[in-house]
Amino acid sequence: MSTVTLPVILAPTDAGWRDTLFPQGRRIVPSIQIRSEIEETPPSTSIYTLNNASAVGMVRDPAKRKEILTTHGIPVAENKTTILREYVLYVFQTQVFAVFRSMEKGVWLTSPNNKKKRYRRVSLTEKNRELHHIQTLAIRSLYAAGLDYGVVVCGVATGRRYLFLNLNPQPLIQEELIEAYDKAIQAYLKQISHPPLASDFQLGADPEFVMLTPTGNLILASKYFSIQGKVGCDAIWIGQNRTDKPLVELRPDPAIEPRGLLRNLYRCLQQASNKIQGISCKWVAGALPLKGFPIGGHIHLNGVDLNFALLRALDNYLTLPLTLVEDPRGIKRRPKYGYLGDYRLPNHGGFEYRTPPSWLVSPTLTKGVFALVKLIAMEYPNLQYQPFQDFELVKAYYKGDKETLRPYLEALRKDLLGLASYESYKEYLEPFFEYIESGRKWDESSDFRKVWRIGPYQK
Repeated sequence: MSTVTLPVILAPTDAGWRDTLFPQGRRIVPSIQIRSEIEETPPSTSIYTLNNASAVGMVRDPAKRKEILTTHGIPVAENKTTILREYVLYVFQTQVFAVFRSMEKGVWLTSPNNKKKRYRRVSLTEKNRELHHIQTLAIRSLYAAGLDYGVVVCGVATGRRYLFLNLNPQPLIQEELIEAYDKAIQAYLKQISHPPLASDFQLGADPEFVMLTPTGNLILASKYFSIQGKVGCDAIWIGQNRTDKPLVELRPDPAIEPRGLLRNLYRCLQQASNKIQGISCKWVAGALPLKGFPIGGHIHLNGVDLNFALLRALDNYLTLPLTLVEDPRGIKRRPKYGYLGDYRLPNHGGFEYRTPPSWLVSPTLTKGVFALVKLIAMEYPNLQYQPFQDFELVKAYYKGDKETLRPYLEALRKDLLGLASYESYKEYLEPFFEYIESGRKWDESSDFRKVWRIGPYQK
């Protein structure tokens, strides 16, 4: 693995930096460690790795690569799949720098004559659903593979199926794209060298829950709530009628501190309770409280730069602990939903971390989630312990194997306890980890209004 020593911000014209990153002229190194020489940077956080060497090794093994990606729920093409169009994407973390689309139709993955394919560059401003899905698939594949940069090849098969085809962690790169990778890596180094302060960003959320009749049947959210508003319906529908929306979604006002977001969320719960006064029902949350209706506890961060280091910190320091207390019935939510590194870029800015289930099952967990997300966003460059680098632990996550994951909780918590900002959020974090360490699990069949002390609840 190459090691580059450089200040926090390098000029794009630095020849030594370019020569190290692209030692063969146009082929980027497969792995790199970047070391900061800024004096105030603690030694434990002064080295940042891009394209972990062990991940690069696994990606180069086609069988292992396929196993990794399919475990994350990523569709991988088989040898004899007929591809209508191929896309070649140059990616750095959540950024796609260039996309090339094949000019031939009906491209076979295993072409007997090895005919060289021709590609045309696609404008990144092109607005169409296919290009959006392809870019999302490429970024998700790169993240699942444990990499930070590379060239991802995807394809479109019949039935509008978007499939992963290949990944090269050490591609040849055109001069124009060398500049793009150069700037992106420097921007990333700036982000992790200067994480946001507490006052720099806001927390938001849109947790979901399901309403059930006393006999356990679904009550449509759209029967009592509108699409818009602080309490509304999620966008999905059931059946042919698109107005039949099953999930209730809470949309509290964002806040700088976890306490403020918690207060706003409680107001939404009260508003929802007032809307259904006199209706005999049960409110259930978690991951899969009703078969066929997976739900989430999405967290919004406004004012924080999105990168893979932050996503990995959220996966390891937030999602892994939550997995230890989930109801076993919620495992089936994954990997279609709740896959590691799931995020979305909403229109109003910032980003939405979508991996966790609906933590409304417990106010103790809700408070801890808010505080933990705040702490992670402020200090993620100091949180470099990544159990999910081990593919065996990734498999344990998707299987809901708590006993395999539990031994890693102590080290994760020790890291958090060592953070300078931990004390500010100790009030919410201590009860959260006591809950996690207790061996308890939440009950997705229980009416969570009881623990929130809201309105009449069903036993």
